[in-house]
Amino acid sequence: MQSSVIYRASDLSPEERRAAEILLGHGLEENELVSVRASKGQLIKEAVTGQAREEAFLKLFERIDTTAKRSEGVSEEEVNEAIDEAVDYVRHNPG
Repeated sequence: MQSSVIYRASDLSPEERRAAEILLGHGLEENELVSVRASKGQLIKEAVTGQAREEAFLKLFERIDTTAKRSEGVSEEEVNEAIDEAVDYVRHNPG
């Protein structure tokens, strides 16, 4: 069984916030969201740590920034419509 929740950092109690910060390895900003997921099973691969983890996050944030720049001026509604269209296409045109 899998369960997950999403919290606003600003809504966490001091104890919850500290626990999240310990697990994440850094402090939280008030406007951040925290997602917690639990599931049974085994890890397929251990998460990277140290410098490799930092580099992975930098690449992720660079990709997010690039995508954000490409979508400047596009409304959220248009983005959602494009996603829906792409999902519909993939569902009806497998492989």
